[in-house]
Amino acid sequence: MRSSRSSRALVLAVLGALAGCSRALGVNEAVTAEPAAAAKVARKVLERTPIAGTDDELRLMLIEYPPGVAGTPHRHPVTGLCYVVEGTAESQYEGEPLKTFRTGDSYQDPATKPHLIFRNASATQPLRFTCSAKLGKSQEFVEAL
Repeated sequence: MRSSRSSRALVLAVLGALAGCSRALGVNEAVTAEPAAAAKVARKVLERTPIAGTDDELRLMLIEYPPGVAGTPHRHPVTGLCYVVEGTAESQYEGEPLKTFRTGDSYQDPATKPHLIFRNASATQPLRFTCSAKLGKSQEFVEAL
């Protein structure tokens, strides 16, 4: 599919250009995600690049949240660089305000800090974002709390 390849190339280019940039709006709010909602989240590994001389790899992942879906509290074992391809995400780490990320925003998922809230802010539109991280070849990017 030509469209899929060009979209992926665009995402990779934008990730590189915007890796350090983000726009976040703080809002204080506490929400608990329903465990069943996490089952609706689709995660796909787009690229795996082995790092020579190590058991690590660079991994680029595409994550999709249907409208209104929230993930369960979790943490990331390593820092992830993320980019919102489509939609609006709301995210909150322990001790921080709720932040909103929109299409075209990039942000970081910090390592080991409890990620209390991550959800699609829209009840009608999907949320699609990419994350890239350096992980062990058998390591998962999301760990349950």
